[in-house]
Amino acid sequence: MAPITARLSDLAADVLFTTVCVNGVTELAPRFLKAGLSCEAFTRAKWTPGDKLQLRPRRGSLAMRTYTPISWNLDEGTAEVIAYRHGDGPAVRWFDNAAVGADAEIYGPSRSLDLSDTVADTIFVGDETSVGLAYALSHLNPSVRYVYETSDPAILSGALTALEITDNADIIVKSDDRSELLQSILRVAENCTGPSFDLVVTGDAATVNAVRRALRRRPDLTHRMKARAYWAHGRAGLS
Repeated sequence: MAPITARLSDLAADVLFTTVCVNGVTELAPRFLKAGLSCEAFTRAKWTPGDKLQLRPRRGSLAMRTYTPISWNLDEGTAEVIAYRHGDGPAVRWFDNAAVGADAEIYGPSRSLDLSDTVADTIFVGDETSVGLAYALSHLNPSVRYVYETSDPAILSGALTALEITDNADIIVKSDDRSELLQSILRVAENCTGPSFDLVVTGDAATVNAVRRALRRRPDLTHRMKARAYWAHGRAGLS
């Protein structure tokens, strides 16, 4: 990035972002890390489970990566996020080097998915990038059923176990056609007891689209969908 552009990015960030301090770092499983963040501004924040924080991992750029806080303590001004470290991007490097006492630049919290009104019959669909949202939802709605797709079930299972959110969860090996994932979702949907169900879908944009298409072919299954693509092949920085 040209020096003048980098300088302008830093000037804008000084206005838009909040500096927070890392107050805890916990390895949950290979590639999964929980980081605690604190600042006085967090005591005044309006946070709803499902809201997002955006991290600026390096100076000289306004590029951000988005994370879902799993908890928020207004009295202490603290929040916790889960990072899935995959690849070699600036956010992965930032979390690899995260240590207690380090500073971070944060924007938010801001609205993403409102989980506060989910019904008893709720199905959550996600992947490694969805673990923070799944944790937040599990503390709002204990009856949710979870269907995860992953290329490494053992690692994802380890992270869910560390967070104690393994109940009512199916872990599916990711495939290009997503046939097993879709079959699992439909099987859970068909067993819902209410007149309709909520469907929360996050993670891979291709998966979000595949689930939408599958449900359109089942007009007998009445549902309300809350969806957010966190990433897509060939693209970066989705939120």
